[in-house]
Amino acid sequence: MTFFPCQHRHALCVLIITLGAVSLPALARSTPPRAPYIDDNQLCRAQPLPAVVQHLTGEAWKLDAKGVSSVLTEGMVIDEQESVKTSTSAFVSLLLGDGSRIVLPSSSQVRLHLIEEQAIPRVILEQGQVEAYVIKRASDYDRFQIVTPVGVLGVRGTHFRVRNDGEQSVLEVLNGQVAVNRDEMPPSQQAAKKKPVIGPVAGEVKVGARQGLVFKKQGELKPVELLDPPTLVGQDGQKGDSPIWTLFLRPLPGAQRYRAQVATDKEFMNIKQENFSSKPQMRFTGLKASFYHVRLSAYDEQGLEGATGVYDIFYYPPATRVQ
Repeated sequence: MTFFPCQHRHALCVLIITLGAVSLPALARSTPPRAPYIDDNQLCRAQPLPAVVQHLTGEAWKLDAKGVSSVLTEGMVIDEQESVKTSTSAFVSLLLGDGSRIVLPSSSQVRLHLIEEQAIPRVILEQGQVEAYVIKRASDYDRFQIVTPVGVLGVRGTHFRVRNDGEQSVLEVLNGQVAVNRDEMPPSQQAAKKKPVIGPVAGEVKVGARQGLVFKKQGELKPVELLDPPTLVGQDGQKGDSPIWTLFLRPLPGAQRYRAQVATDKEFMNIKQENFSSKPQMRFTGLKASFYHVRLSAYDEQGLEGATGVYDIFYYPPATRVQ
């Protein structure tokens, strides 16, 4: 292993990140990247913003810092104080510069912000839901935040979902841990915070893997266990100009509603369709013959979406010929 003196690390860090930018889409390269930084553990880190639109299904829009909208396309750059908004049948995945990813389902909107002093990305959830895959950090303080109308979620490395639901926010942690706090630290204090706070933080609640939390502006913050994933027990199809693909699930005790998503990749960055049903039976239409990954989950009486089960299925509609 080769070691470099501290005075040369920043220059080497810039070179590494610059070379890494070659693999980004052409549109993403048109925006000059922010200079990388050396973190508190003397590690070279890429800046989290700008983000790049990795996958897009359906119609969505980019809103600049002034609120001017333009049609979203794959490879488009989303930078500081810019937003992404999805239509009622769209899915968007964003790849941040540090390797973290966020996925927006239909009828959702987020705005991106960066706390420059600590290179902390903030995803401000303005509408709908966001699913986040945050890379693990070696730092002792939070390196990724999602802000909702009710509180702030601090994350160091995990997979979780959060959504706005009227006067409350809903959090479901699938892997890792998320810290929830109703109080948002002012930017002036954030800038002054150079070292982590040791010990518990007042008002903060930790939500662990396979736990969920419904939090409002008032009341106790109490995590609960998430439902297990539903089990797929069969499938069927109907012939015609618009073949219907039906999935049959085993009824899950405590489930009030079911959700199914169909994607072309196992990470579910490129989601093609999703469906909700109060019965353990899901229907999809308009899908072409192909190999799909299907993700199933269920909601409890609090509206918390449970853990997910993934199935790999080759879908071959009777009225379609495989090319």
